[in-house]
Amino acid sequence: MTPEPAELTTPRILALDDERQIHASLRLRLANIGELVACSDPQAALARLRQESFDLCLVDIHMPGMDGLEFIEQARQIDPGLGYVVLSGHGTEENLRRAIPLQIYDFLPKPLPDRAGFERRIPEWIQRTKLRRRELSLVRDSGALAQDLDVARIERDIEFTASESARDALLQSANLLTTIHALLASATRSLAAREKQDASLGSIYRSLQEAAKTAEAATSITEGFFNSAYANRDTSPAHLGGCLNHAISICQRWTRAEQEQKLVDVVSAEPNAIIHGLSGIEFLLLLIPALGVALELAPPRSTVQVRVEGVARLDTASRDPHAQGFVWVNRRQSAHSSPGILLRVRASAVALDHNQIKDWLEAAPSSRIRLPSRGLLHGLTRCKGMLGFAVAPAFERFELVLALPT
Repeated sequence: MTPEPAELTTPRILALDDERQIHASLRLRLANIGELVACSDPQAALARLRQESFDLCLVDIHMPGMDGLEFIEQARQIDPGLGYVVLSGHGTEENLRRAIPLQIYDFLPKPLPDRAGFERRIPEWIQRTKLRRRELSLVRDSGALAQDLDVARIERDIEFTASESARDALLQSANLLTTIHALLASATRSLAAREKQDASLGSIYRSLQEAAKTAEAATSITEGFFNSAYANRDTSPAHLGGCLNHAISICQRWTRAEQEQKLVDVVSAEPNAIIHGLSGIEFLLLLIPALGVALELAPPRSTVQVRVEGVARLDTASRDPHAQGFVWVNRRQSAHSSPGILLRVRASAVALDHNQIKDWLEAAPSSRIRLPSRGLLHGLTRCKGMLGFAVAPAFERFELVLALPT
């Protein structure tokens, strides 16, 4: 079962406090849990909420200009699903009364409680936010979700029936071709001796030879399919070279790339690599969203660059200095120490921001990207790979990195 998209991304925590020593303490405590964004000014924090998505917000009560509870009231208008933990050295009865309708998770005194107890509760609070978001999304989109589920089931049944029927037909054709080739080869050998004695049989002999060659070529083509990445949708190996070429071809049709003169330039140092943990079909379904989103966003008359390199460890991708500030999907569940490949996709499009990435991964109605991400998320989970996005405004241009085990 594929996890929810929100469960595959690194948690992001917003901390609002006018004391910089609190920021430093939180960075130390949360370094191994998630990404911390620290703000000293409530208005600046509200601006970040309008632009980015967070999984938890830690808020001080007493700040100049706007207290923490006023901030939460305004922040809930921007992001109704976000959860809050209040930090305060003044847990007065009045503050507790005002906090009740805001449904905050907890009041924590200053200075912060012991490190172990505090760190242990952070994942619990983050999970509550994810559950709250899921509930709000289900309420908002219940009708559309039900319809999409029905359509997805129908499409899957049709695709499965069609692919299995085509495979069975091709298998029967391959068996018939093998028989025809054997009969033609036998007839050619029989006629060879007689053709030397009767010149009138020459044209028939040559026709039989050509027919035998054609049947042999057709047999080779069908054998090639059954040795390919798609012969068995569940077990055929995921060949990088063939699947990458097919994914590009499909994406170009989906995104009308040829009409808009969008090109794809591929440089691969690992054309014969086989992706571990995926069948050929699953790998193709993973690649199409990753390449398709770049082609869809790329401007007309531009080139999308695809670069593939081998690495000794998958976590080479996230440790690359260039990737500092990337948003990572499935990083915690990935096979960090496994050898693999890094597939980098770059386009001349503007880099996506946090909200745009989140909307696409969660198939939000507001997403401006048409290609669904479902196959990509399923594939990452299956093979324990990870996906990194360059995020605006830290990056100007679109870029993503797939780190996949081999």
